[in-house]
Amino acid sequence: MTRGSRGHAALIGTATVVLLLVTWEASVRLGELPEFVLPSPSQVVSAAVDQAPTLGRHIATTATEAVLGLALGTALGWLLAVLTSAVASVGHVARPVVLLSQTIPTVVLAPLMILWAGFGLTSKVVLVALTVFFPVLVAATAAIREVDAEYSDTVAGLGGGRAHQLWLVRLPASIPGALAGLRIAATYAVGAAVVSEYLAGESGIGVFIQRSRKAYAVDQIFVGILLIALLSAVMVAAITLLRRVATPWRAPVARH
Repeated sequence: MTRGSRGHAALIGTATVVLLLVTWEASVRLGELPEFVLPSPSQVVSAAVDQAPTLGRHIATTATEAVLGLALGTALGWLLAVLTSAVASVGHVARPVVLLSQTIPTVVLAPLMILWAGFGLTSKVVLVALTVFFPVLVAATAAIREVDAEYSDTVAGLGGGRAHQLWLVRLPASIPGALAGLRIAATYAVGAAVVSEYLAGESGIGVFIQRSRKAYAVDQIFVGILLIALLSAVMVAAITLLRRVATPWRAPVARH
C-alpha cells in the first residue's frame, strides 16, 4: 500500500467515525433519550473529563496486565510452533490439548485462574497469555510450514544438520508469522485483561466499568469502552511498528 493510498484510507476512516459520532449525538438530542439509557458523545466526553484524575491508575493496571500477558503468550506460542515443527511427536501431543483449551471461553477460565493464582497480577497475566497464545501459535506454525524446502535442502547440502536447518531456516521464517499473530492477539489482550478484572481486582478498566455499572453511570461505562478501544489501538500500532523494524526485508504490502 502506497503512502497516498494509506492517507486516502485514513481519511475515509476518520470521516466515517466523525459521521457516526454526529449521527449518534443528533439521535440522542432529537430523540430526547435519557442519559441513563444512552448518553450522547458530548456527555461521554464530559464524564471522561470528570473522571480523568482517577483513570490513570486504571489504565496503567490494564495496560500492564495486557502487555505482560501478551509477551508471555507470544513467547509460549512461538516456542511451541518451533518445537512442533522440529519434533513431530511434540505436535501430536500438544495439538489436542491446545485445541481443547481454545474451546473454553475466557470468562469460564477466569474464576479458575483466580482460585489457582490468586487475586493479584499473576492470574490476570496468565489469562491474557492463554487468550493470545493460540493466534501466535497458528500464525507462526503456518509461516514455518510455508518455508521453501529448497532452503532447508541447501543447508543440508552444505553439511548442516537438523539443528542448523532449525536455526538458519525455520526460526527466521517463523518471525513474520509470529508477529502477524501477535498483531491479531493484541486486539484480544486488553479485552481478556478487562474480563479478569470484572471478577477480581482493585484497579483496572474492568473495575472502573463494574463500579460505573453499579452506580448506573452509563456515560462512565462508555468511557471504559472508549479506553479499551484506545488501548487496543495503541498496542496494535506499536506491534505494526515492531513488524516494520523486525522484518525490513518484507514488502510494505505484505505487512498489511
